[in-house]
Amino acid sequence: MMRLVTLALAALTYGWLASVLFGDPVKPLALATFWSERLGLAHWRLLAALGIAVSAVVFARPFRNAVPDALRPSAFVILAVLLPTALVGVLADRVRHRAVEAFGADAVEEQSFFTSLSEAPKDFQFFLHTAVVKDCRFYAWSYRDLAFYAIPLEAIGNVVPQAWRQRCGFEVERP
Repeated sequence: MMRLVTLALAALTYGWLASVLFGDPVKPLALATFWSERLGLAHWRLLAALGIAVSAVVFARPFRNAVPDALRPSAFVILAVLLPTALVGVLADRVRHRAVEAFGADAVEEQSFFTSLSEAPKDFQFFLHTAVVKDCRFYAWSYRDLAFYAIPLEAIGNVVPQAWRQRCGFEVERP
């Protein structure tokens, strides 16, 4: 009975933590499997696996007394979600920010990778991980391609900051 309670606590811990970080407990599993191509970072899967492997330290003999038996699966779940997310997130933010600097934009609106995890995808409206304007052309960041792409004209009115549109003389009323 105690083992069942311990596993239930670990499952609840996962559900709560995944919902907080990703907005949905299924999303981290989807990102790790059938949506894995949505992140173009080289070796991100290796970083994630390393984070999960390090998380298993709570089961190692030298650390067994540091975490009570009943909490060990929950501690593993917390670490196995947080460590890979942090490792991959910091790398993704670093790559994106360097690309922003190299792009030489006139204006930038950046969102962290961690915000993108919980916000994207949003229904049929795409989420701007980072938006830039250069020479009155609007671009958005793609984590899949690790590059900027031109924002489609039909989306500019919905996603580009109004101040940028006004400055560039591009006024589109939202429907």
